[in-house]
Amino acid sequence: MVKPPPKTKRNLLIVLLICSPWFMCQVWIQVSAPNEVWTSMPTCPTDSQNCVHLGGGSSQYEVPDDMSNELQSNATTVWLSLLEWVEENDVETLHKETNGTSDYYVHLVQRTSFWRFPDDLVVRITPSETGDSSQALSGSVIEIHSQSRLGQDDLGENTRRLEALHSHLSDAESIWD
Repeated sequence: MVKPPPKTKRNLLIVLLICSPWFMCQVWIQVSAPNEVWTSMPTCPTDSQNCVHLGGGSSQYEVPDDMSNELQSNATTVWLSLLEWVEENDVETLHKETNGTSDYYVHLVQRTSFWRFPDDLVVRITPSETGDSSQALSGSVIEIHSQSRLGQDDLGENTRRLEALHSHLSDAESIWD
């Protein structure tokens, strides 16, 4: 067996020493914020600075006023667009429910790029209720909840995530219809 030269060992130790805070942080994150499956739509705590919610009767915390929870595409089209977004953004699915035709619910986890902090993202998609029965399945209603598991403030990350997802789902109307 050939021993590595002393410089190689020293350089390896220096790299490990430099990376050790990141590794320690990863251990702390895994212990402090384990995955917990949500099977129903959560709400933001009243004094939260790390949570945003669109739809479900009221929008909470920093959601732009012009962001509507009603889309023109049917629920299945919006669901397919959501699945595409999940795949494109390397998002982990913790729980998924569908009745097979038009009601959809999913609990996702997206991690920040460098520190890998887990943020929960919950989406519910249902057909819109219209007065005209022939138009009943033409639109959909979305409810989106984005919340950081750790920390007091998300520095706007959940709002940006909600806006990006909403934009993708809104744009999907022309792609899938």
